[in-house]
Amino acid sequence: MRTKIIALVLMLFAVKVNGQTLQSDTGKTDFLVLAEAALEHNKSLQNQQLELEKMGLTQKQIYHTYIPTLEASGSYAYSKGQLNIDTDPIPFTLPGMTLPIPGMGPVELPPMNLAIPGIDQGLDFNGNLWMGGLTAKWTLFTGLKAPYLGKAMKHKIQATEHLLNQSEADIIEELAVYYDKVALLAQAEKLLKESEKRLNREAEVAQRALSEGLITQHDYQKIEIARLDLASRQIELRGNRQLLQLKLQQLTGLSVDEVANINVDLIPMKTMATQGSYMDRPELKALDEAIMASEYKLKSESSGYLPKVQAFATHQYAGFKNGELGPVGFNEISAYPLNAVGVGFKWELFDGFHTHDERKKAKIQIQQTQNKRADAAEMLMLNYNNAINNYQVTTAQEALRAKQQEVSKRSLQISYKEYQNGLIKVSEFLEAQTDYEKSVLDYYQTVYEQRQSAVKLLNATGELNLETIRNLK
Repeated sequence: MRTKIIALVLMLFAVKVNGQTLQSDTGKTDFLVLAEAALEHNKSLQNQQLELEKMGLTQKQIYHTYIPTLEASGSYAYSKGQLNIDTDPIPFTLPGMTLPIPGMGPVELPPMNLAIPGIDQGLDFNGNLWMGGLTAKWTLFTGLKAPYLGKAMKHKIQATEHLLNQSEADIIEELAVYYDKVALLAQAEKLLKESEKRLNREAEVAQRALSEGLITQHDYQKIEIARLDLASRQIELRGNRQLLQLKLQQLTGLSVDEVANINVDLIPMKTMATQGSYMDRPELKALDEAIMASEYKLKSESSGYLPKVQAFATHQYAGFKNGELGPVGFNEISAYPLNAVGVGFKWELFDGFHTHDERKKAKIQIQQTQNKRADAAEMLMLNYNNAINNYQVTTAQEALRAKQQEVSKRSLQISYKEYQNGLIKVSEFLEAQTDYEKSVLDYYQTVYEQRQSAVKLLNATGELNLETIRNLK
């Protein structure tokens, strides 16, 4: 496997008109404008960005566990009922004692067995019961669960960001396909216009030659048929251009005028050596982050065996007003303020194997993610090598097609002179022109494929993004 590859540095999506890079400030719509609009317009990307915002809020909620909470509570009720008292007699004994009596001597009192009578009575009661207060709670220690969950969410967010970057690269790559196709059609239309001028000029010459009997009607009709075929192909190209502009409008959300303002020449991409490889692909970075997130999730589940500690403080009021208890009425019975400050802890010594099972699930998740990464690395390596091969092949083909175009152009020039001098028939001249048109179209088709292979190579190394386009403009 190659460690150093050929990739893009200059002219990334750079299309030139009169030797100058087409910038947005020239009134034209260049690729960077389209790419920025496409990334902003794409609803799938918008949803991914919203998902990132949700994850960010979830991460904040995890760390908000350590922020004290304060809650106020209150209640009121009118209470009415009966209080029943039913007790057994309570026996007790008075011990004997000696009472000194002056003038009589001491008097001995024997022990006495007595009993408090039992009560069997119901008392009606009613009144207004109310209570209220403030309670503050402050989590001091979560058994390390919150810190680990916070780190797991951090890596999950980073994984999602990498996937978002890959989605952006894929959108840019898709946009490049249609953008370059517009340029390819522009070159085809330009070629057909040149052929049209040449045929119109020769049609006038052929008309005079026909009137003077220098050529046959059959030869003249061949030129007319070639002109009709040319007109048909021009109509087809205009239709294809409109379809491509509609697709670009769909991808970017730009107006019809802005998309129709694309007017570019198709040229090969210049390159330089780079150290990029498939290991830099956002998918692999995302899976690396996902593995780290799963590892912190495992640590979080393992911390379930540790105790949790919480501090609290309360400030309460309670009262019973305007009530009756049997024959006794009262205005108010109240207790306030009732204050308490303390620390409590909770330690689950056995949770029915819940933590044990969650740890097993977390370990399985880590293994699954590692397997996905290994599989993705293999697929991306194949894609990377295929991208290198395609780029090298199309680059070599572009040079070959350029030489073929030069040869066919010289052949057309020779055929044109021979035709003017009457050395060849009109059919031979038209055949030379067709060969030239085919060689030119083949050349630009190869340039298109070379540019697309360069874009795919850049995507294969994880380097296809807006920042690269801005820097290379």
